[in-house]
Amino acid sequence: MKKLFAATLLSALITSAAETNIPTITVTASAETPESAAIHEILRTTPGVVLNSQGGSQNDISVRGSSFSGAGLSLGGLTLRNPQTEHFNAELPLPAGMLERPTVRTGLENHGGHLVGTVNFDVLPMVGKRQMEMGFGSDHRDWQSILVQQMLTDELGLGVFAGRESANGVDYPDNDYDREYLGAHLQHRSDDTQVDFIVAHQKKEFGTRGYYGVDNTRSATEDTEENMVYLAVRNGDLNSDYLRGGISWREFYDNYYIPSYPYENHHRSRTSAAFFDGRTLEVNGIALGWRTDVEEERIVSTGLGNHHRTRGGVSLLPQWKGDKLKVIIGARGEFFTDESSEFLPQIGVEYMLSDNLTAFASYSETVRLPSYTELDYDSPGSFGNTGLGPQQSVETELGLKGIPAETMDWKAAVFHRRSKNTIDWMKATAAGRWNATNLGTLNVYGLETQLGFYPAKNIEMLFAYTWIHKDKDAADFGGYASRYALDYPEHLAQASLLWRPFQSLELGTTQTLRRQTDNAVRTEHKLGADSSFIVRYTPPSASYATLSLLINNAWDDDFQSLPDQRAPERYAGLSLTLDW
Repeated sequence: MKKLFAATLLSALITSAAETNIPTITVTASAETPESAAIHEILRTTPGVVLNSQGGSQNDISVRGSSFSGAGLSLGGLTLRNPQTEHFNAELPLPAGMLERPTVRTGLENHGGHLVGTVNFDVLPMVGKRQMEMGFGSDHRDWQSILVQQMLTDELGLGVFAGRESANGVDYPDNDYDREYLGAHLQHRSDDTQVDFIVAHQKKEFGTRGYYGVDNTRSATEDTEENMVYLAVRNGDLNSDYLRGGISWREFYDNYYIPSYPYENHHRSRTSAAFFDGRTLEVNGIALGWRTDVEEERIVSTGLGNHHRTRGGVSLLPQWKGDKLKVIIGARGEFFTDESSEFLPQIGVEYMLSDNLTAFASYSETVRLPSYTELDYDSPGSFGNTGLGPQQSVETELGLKGIPAETMDWKAAVFHRRSKNTIDWMKATAAGRWNATNLGTLNVYGLETQLGFYPAKNIEMLFAYTWIHKDKDAADFGGYASRYALDYPEHLAQASLLWRPFQSLELGTTQTLRRQTDNAVRTEHKLGADSSFIVRYTPPSASYATLSLLINNAWDDDFQSLPDQRAPERYAGLSLTLDW
């Protein structure tokens, strides 16, 4: 689905320099995230993240060329997983207006996260606001939402939120989309401590003709429902000494139908998770970084069976910091109920070459368990593999980062990732099904650069480029085509601009250019050019009202972000936001 919220793009355009681990430069052009924005709207234009959408109703995340199974979200440091399938790793039943700009965790920072990369969202401090949004767009799109926050005392705040959206024919004519969400948020703040308690619900119904590699001549539908309870505490500054922890309970329903076969599946998964981490006990430059987490996963499914598994992890990261040198040498242990434990070394070094230039290097290992879809699925389009084992990733990176001036920050890194027991969905023949396959060992080489430029208080520009090469010829992968792990952008360039020429007017654009690797299933060209423009206007005489206009896929590009998956056409939307 092309994007439904005209104001959403703006918040993604101004993703902070935190992704480069460089102190954030405040830009007065920064605007609030609209309270209604869906999480995937923000991910779409976050530097270093690739969002591969099937119509927009189903969204996969990729970081550093990973498959969709190698990247996902965390909330306040709590890693969010779905045991059924990582196709739902971008699902979060919260409006993005409650959350800070995302940060992308890779390498050493990703311990305890997803296999390759984790996109973390933190809950914003509550300030008390009342906001309502309504809008409409092409293809009969319309949406309404409301967010009300009230400070009950100087330290205690209460918020409620709700919204809905719908669209017709987001890619194929019968792929309609409906989403509803609601929830409540209680927050307590005192000094440098923040406590958040959130209860949220989200329901989606959408057409899935052509999704998940199923023949696009057959209509299909899907509905999902999520309930979440989340409690988190954070004390201190994450850039120095801190303590934080959180627990969550998530229930996820997924029902999928292909009437013409006929075929249907019904899944219910429940995940309970908890974590604690921090940086403490600093003495003479020596400190201890640590993390402990545990997750219990249960699934009841007509197609995948009934399963239960538990995983836990402990990270110990002693670190020493001198005038110019910082060293971290530690390890992480992962423990599973049905698999052998894993010992995962974690090493990092930073050296300050000058006041505005730092060199860094890291070595890290991660592991993931196969989803139950990869293990047990059997559909007209895909077939699982019960013989799959844990997938491991060993990543080494080397780079530079700096702040050459108050108006600029940058980062550049080269990395190598060695993926063992690499899992992908492969086709043996053009007419065959997609089969969950162990590709063995896959070497990934990459270059990642980011540049932030802030020439004035009302202008922000961000640039990012990623080059990826996967040595898929080093082993006999066989088969006809890959759907995910071996289908990736070899070159990815992202650029965004946010400009406030007047106090009442904001202009923004995001431009993304990618060159995808060869794939026998992709029926169109492998060069993709995505483009979005946004205009926001707040009349000086009516500061409580903001009118927003968005044009998405401005060049009407037909690039298939997933092989043989139809791309949505150009979209335009108009919204009105009221604050009181």
